[in-house]
Parts: sequence; C-alpha cells; structure tokens
Amino acid sequence: MGAGVRLAIAFAALILLCTSALAQEKTVDYWMNKANELIHKDLDEEAVLAYDEVLKLDPKNETALLRKASTLYTLGNESEGQETYNEALLLIKENLRTNPQNAKSWQNKAIALNGLGKRDEAKEANEKALVLFDQSLEEDPENVSLWKGKADVLAFLGRWEDALQAYSRVTEINPNDYQAWGRKGEFLGMIGKYNESLVALDKAIEIIPADNDDDVQAWNLAKVSVLHTSNRIEEALSLLDNLTDTYPQNKKAWSLKGYDLAKLGRYNESLEAYDEALELDSKDAQIWSTKARQLAEMNRYDEAQEAFDKAIELMPSDDIKEIEQVVQIWLDKGDALNKTGNVDASEKAFQKALEISDEVLKNDSSQTSLMLLKGNALFNLAMYDAAVEVYDQVIETASPNSRHVSSAWIGKGRALQALGRNEEALEAYRQALEINPTLVEAWQGKGESQKALGRARDASLSFYVAEKLG
Repeated sequence: MGAGVRLAIAFAALILLCTSALAQEKTVDYWMNKANELIHKDLDEEAVLAYDEVLKLDPKNETALLRKASTLYTLGNESEGQETYNEALLLIKENLRTNPQNAKSWQNKAIALNGLGKRDEAKEANEKALVLFDQSLEEDPENVSLWKGKADVLAFLGRWEDALQAYSRVTEINPNDYQAWGRKGEFLGMIGKYNESLVALDKAIEIIPADNDDDVQAWNLAKVSVLHTSNRIEEALSLLDNLTDTYPQNKKAWSLKGYDLAKLGRYNESLEAYDEALELDSKDAQIWSTKARQLAEMNRYDEAQEAFDKAIELMPSDDIKEIEQVVQIWLDKGDALNKTGNVDASEKAFQKALEISDEVLKNDSSQTSLMLLKGNALFNLAMYDAAVEVYDQVIETASPNSRHVSSAWIGKGRALQALGRNEEALEAYRQALEINPTLVEAWQGKGESQKALGRARDASLSFYVAEKLG
C-alpha cells in the first residue's frame, strides 16, 4: 500500500471521526482538540492531518506546528519532523521580532530548538521565557495560563519541585482544572513520588466531566503508566480490568492488560487479552508482534512463527517507523527460531532484517533508529566488528536527546564483550549509564565485563543493581 493511499485512508478515517460534529463550526480550537483526542487513541497519522487542518485556518499557529513535528517524530518520520521544527522555528523568530516580550513564543522557541537537538540554545530560550512569565505574573497573579506556562518551563529546566509548586498554584486558583491535576500527577511520577502522583491523578479522574470518556480513559492510562514505572503491576492490572470492563472497545487497555498478565506469569490469560485486542482490530500488526513474542516466551514456537508471519504480512512499509517495526519483527523472529535450534532459519531472519535496513539507509543515512536496528542485526549474525562501527555511527549522528544513543552504547558494549575487549565494553556501559543510570541491560553488561576482568566485587555490585532495577 503506497504512502498516498495510506494518507487517503487516514483522511477518510478523520472525516468519519468528525461526522458526529458536522453542525459544529470547524474552528482552530475544534481541530486542536480533535488532534489531541486522536493522539490519545494512538491515531497519530490522523492527528497529523488534524494539525494540517489547523494550519490551513491559521498558518502561523506555533503550537500546531510544534505538535505536528513531535507527532511526526513519534511516527518515525524524523526528516519531516525536523523540517517541521525548522518551519516552526522560523515562524517563532519572526513573531519574536514583532513581540520580543512574548513568553509563550520564547517557550515555543525552546521546544523547537530542543526538537532539533540544540539543547544549550533551548535552555537559554526557556530561561528567557521564565523571566517573562514571572514579569507577567506580577501583573496578573491569578492567570492560570501563565502559571501553566511557567510550570512547563521549570520542568524543562529540571526544576521539578518549582514546577510542582507552579501547578499547585493552578489547582489552588481553579480546583476543577483536571488537566492541571493530571499534569501535576505526571510531574510527581517523573521525580519518583509515585504515591503523590497517583493521588493527583485520582483527583484529575474524579473531576473529569462524566460525559468526557476520552479524557477519563486517557488519564486512567496515565495512571497505569505510573503504576508500571513504580513496578506495581497488580494494581495496574486491577485498573486495566476496570477499564476493559467499562470501555471494552479500548484496544490499548487490552494490549497493556496482556503485557501485565504476562509480567505476573499468567501467560494464557495474557494471550486471551491480546486476542481481545485483535478482536477489536485484527489488522494491528504491532499486537500480532507482541503476541508472537509472548508465544515465544512460552516456548510455543510454531504458533509464535505464525504470529510473526502475520505481523510481517500486515505491517505496512510506507513510512520509516513501519519499516523499523518490520525490521524489529524479523529480529524477534530470528531470536525465536534460534531458541528452537533452527540456526539456518534464524540466520535468514537476521539477514532479512539487515537487508531491509541497508536498503533504506542507502537512500537516507540519517535514520539513526534504523541504523541501531542494523547494528543489532549484525550483532545477531556474529559480525561484531561491523556492529561496533554501526553503533559508533549512531552515537555520532543521533540527536543528543535521542534514546538511541544509550541503546547504541549498550549494543556496542555487547559487541565488544563478544570480541573479548572487556575494558572497552566496560567504558561503553559506563557511557550508557551516564545518560540513564536506570538501564538494567547496562548494569548487567557492566557486571559481566567486570567479572570477565576478574573484578568480582565490582561485578557483584553491578549485578545487584541490575536485579533491583529489573
């Protein structure tokens, strides 16, 4: 299916989703709210089209451009995402020439710069925004929008406690602002205050208007995310049970339920949950792929292969994110085949993953996420030196704020270990942990490298941290 056909289908779906509001004037606010609703439903392609509708009505809407850019990144379309961030940045600079005291525009400038990987410049823009928000609040201390803007800027600057105080001010001014309660809950979760986070999210859910089913589901799923992060899987599962009972058409809830059931060792029930999700959308390649991995974990390899093949059959290859998912499915299929002892078939699967990634990277070498998958394919084919080279390319070319950098350091560490270069592997794992000290794979790899170097005490500590985190 070509990209043009996919866009036509997405646009048709967007029209269908909007038919219930035909009598409503299609304003900028309408389309922005529609885009937000679509993102909550994981309909990112349709959300991009909704942002395009905003931009038809208001071509200079900074927020729509920035959200469109972010959504394009979510879809894996990094090149178009960068173009959109650059377009937004040019517009924002133009607006700031006209009104240099606009705090929101300085905040938006920071978002655009951060999206382009220019973190130092983004920080400067946010600091300027913060000064302007404070000045405006001196004149209008009850302005909720100003407090929200200040809170988000403070969060970007890593000043989480100050950001929480700002959102607390919002909820003091308007105790019924459920979005503010929800955002406050997210912030609390980010800094590890999980109990307080859940209290804030419960407050948000409690005061959402009864007829707003979309936000009820969205904020309940945000609560599930906090429960996952705090490793409270049974509580997350209980919440998902309630969600699937109340909203049985929520595919994401069923899919997450399958994940949680598997984490609790309830594998057959996990498969039933995935099957419920597939009943809602039998063409969701991602759920087929997740189900396949679950079957492989249960040593039901024949069924796993069928599910992997179904995922490959259904997964379109029109945009970069979909191609990445296809490559990942081939890698997972290779892993499953390898566990059965079918080495030849396993190598063919890994080779297929390598061929697909190579074909795309010939034409667009900037796709670091696909480059990372290529490195993984080379590693699985025991081509360790080549894998190290590819991981180095990811580290050199990926945006500094990309999660791919830490993954590349871990991949490089594994490849160096396989080559017996344990000191270098240890340094690679150290680099990964410097970016994110909670990476279980990095702690595990660090321990294995230390053990190979005869540093038993250090290895024991690394393994202990990995176990606690995992």
